Amino acid sequence: MEELEYRKVDINDLEFILKLKELCLKWYMEIIYGWDIDIQREKTKHEIEKLKEHMRIIIKDGIDIGLTTFYKDLENDEYVVGLTMIDPSCQGMGIGTKIISEYIDIAKKDKKRIRIKTYELNPAKRLYERLGFKEYEHKNYHSYLDIDFTK
Repeated sequence: MEELEYRKVDINDLEFILKLKELCLKWYMEIIYGWDIDIQREKTKHEIEKLKEHMRIIIKDGIDIGLTTFYKDLENDEYVVGLTMIDPSCQGMGIGTKIISEYIDIAKKDKKRIRIKTYELNPAKRLYERLGFKEYEHKNYHSYLDIDFTK
């Protein structure tokens, strides 16, 4: 696989991220909450503001194809994989595996726990489990998974 590039997210990426959410998550959000683009726009603005230092646009061949969020939770001394989405036209190419594997390697090298929260029906959950994540909690349509390298 060719190299991916990343760039920091800013508010100008709002419409791109909303489109990704629509392509990747709308089907499931409709089941749980209902899909309201105005609510999603406000939620996404808040996410960008809160996590912009940790959010990256994924670029392949000069084209924005996804979003990934990864950070160290200093309060709990662990790593967190946050909102990560890849345009459906680029899924199945190993991009998600490559990105999540890199995050796992960072946590493993640092001997820290790494965790991720996902919708219970998200097809990517199988990817996370294949890479070694185990579910430790389930509530409100979400699965909470982790790998603990502290042990």
